[in-house]
Amino acid sequence: MDFDQLANEVGTALPTEPRAVFDSLPGKAQGYGYLRDVQAQILTAWHARRTDRDVIVKVNTGGGKTIDGLIMLQSYLNEGIKPALYVAPDKYLVQQAVDDARNIGLKVVTDPESGAYLAGESIAVVTADRLFNGHTIFSDHRPTAARVPIGAVVIDDAHAVLARLRQKFSITVPRDSASYQELLDLFTEDLKTQSPDTLLDIIELTGSTFARVPFWSVNGKADELRVILRKYKSDPMDFRYDAIRDVIALSRVVFTHREVTIVPPCPPVSRVTSFVEAKHRVFLTATLANDSVLVTDFDADPALVTTPIQPLTAGDIGERLILAPEEINPQISDEDVRSAVKEMSLQHNTLVIVPSDRAMERWSGGADQPQPRPPPATSRTPLSGCAAVSMSVWSSSPTSMTGSTSRRTPAGSW
Repeated sequence: MDFDQLANEVGTALPTEPRAVFDSLPGKAQGYGYLRDVQAQILTAWHARRTDRDVIVKVNTGGGKTIDGLIMLQSYLNEGIKPALYVAPDKYLVQQAVDDARNIGLKVVTDPESGAYLAGESIAVVTADRLFNGHTIFSDHRPTAARVPIGAVVIDDAHAVLARLRQKFSITVPRDSASYQELLDLFTEDLKTQSPDTLLDIIELTGSTFARVPFWSVNGKADELRVILRKYKSDPMDFRYDAIRDVIALSRVVFTHREVTIVPPCPPVSRVTSFVEAKHRVFLTATLANDSVLVTDFDADPALVTTPIQPLTAGDIGERLILAPEEINPQISDEDVRSAVKEMSLQHNTLVIVPSDRAMERWSGGADQPQPRPPPATSRTPLSGCAAVSMSVWSSSPTSMTGSTSRRTPAGSW
């Protein structure tokens, strides 16, 4: 046996070129043996810019960006940049990322304090709320232990994570809280000077107007504002005040007759030290129309945000088929369509979106009422059933605003 050759093989560097990383992964599940063309395009373009600190990747829903993001992180780990963190908007998409990782043979954990994550042996997959909150474990302000480091981080569905970030870095006090009245008393004279009728609407619970406290009043009464907000907690795990405590004097304070909101001009992400100091940050998105929010809210490099990575083609973006039955055959009636969709729902998880509540009533005999989101399926077998929602319900749904609903029903029908 040639022991010198064996030693050389042991010392061989791990691959960092993303397609080579993918090919080297063992034990891929059936259907995950190759990268789709769109995925390979994205990974090739990213590899050319892997030294950039901030990279924006724009891929249509269904384009396989979750696997792309995981491969990028593994490539960084192979390069020696660790630990590697993958951030998804919610726990359902965390589970989807975990499933995808295991299907392609990647090691992942969901505990960023585990030894496997800290040693760079596994990618940690967490929710946006775990990363961005007032008592985050990724901050120098962590009260009980040293902060958890981040070498490279992927923010998946950046548009949805952004919504969670803004929620966690703002405070909403409902009217039924004693703190609401204390805040109203604090700024009554300021609101009266600015708009006495609006103040009366708020006090008398009439109208739907709002009143913003002048910024000079917020700045001048910042100490009194802090005293009130330090006492307010919607629940024992509410750390939103701690998230914005350093920028209270700069925040917008807006009253309605239902609530008062305290929102900083930009989320103070500098409080999440490990995120700010991460060597590489990749933002994956499908629907982010305004890239500037990555600069204002995520503190991304403006020069790098202006050059997002996008696929050269969009021909292989997932399994989808769009049909217009009445355009194909004018003899088909609305009732024919409803019957066909109901039959289809016996095999596939089906969602129908209609323009109004009145239109939704036409589906009442064949559709179930929308239910809260179910936990993710443990396999790729879709759930059965048909639900109908009007556009008014859809547009106000937190689920729809994340821009990731279609990912929860990959084999479903729309």
